[in-house]
Amino acid sequence: MTKETKKESLVNIAHRELERRFVTLELGPGTIWKESELAELVGIGRTPVREALLRMASDQLVTVLKRAGVVISTVSIQDQLCVVEARRALEAVVSVRAAKCALENERQHLLEIADTIEAAGRRGNVRDYLLSHFEIKRVVALYSRNPYAARALQPLHTFSQRFYFIYHQRFNNLDEVGNAHAELSRAIASGDVIQTERCSTRVSDIAEAFTRRLLLEAV
Repeated sequence: MTKETKKESLVNIAHRELERRFVTLELGPGTIWKESELAELVGIGRTPVREALLRMASDQLVTVLKRAGVVISTVSIQDQLCVVEARRALEAVVSVRAAKCALENERQHLLEIADTIEAAGRRGNVRDYLLSHFEIKRVVALYSRNPYAARALQPLHTFSQRFYFIYHQRFNNLDEVGNAHAELSRAIASGDVIQTERCSTRVSDIAEAFTRRLLLEAV
């Protein structure tokens, strides 16, 4: 492994660890952190953490303020509706591409993760659900062979995962969303483009209905 490759690997690890803490609110919305504090939190040097933060800033997950620290983005139901709208279009593109392009061993992996996320939903375990959700979205993006759509979709999933972590107990639909994502993964694995489109639409419809219900309650 070259020095540059090793550095990039550390940046990716730092990004993943910060992202995980963003979703589960260890990095609370609106809180301010020093770069050194975040480096200590994830146990990685400041240089890769700095680069991971710049990537997160470009995705609007955080705001980096010179000499003032890093501000974690706040949560807005109205903003989440915009996230759901953009995610609907991109998720359909990536899912259909994966249905067409995935290799045989990748399709088997999707079937295995589908069982995992469905089981997490039935148990009502939001952390296990989110772990499976993160893995499904990561591999579907990879299997789509469209890095541009996948890159645009990644922060939308991160915002959605945090939003769901905050509000999931309000309506307790883990069983429904676990099943919906499992069915989408199975449709992609089957290579059935029409069924993949239907399942992708169902996932987006559930997310939009969940968000709009919250918005109505807030009025």
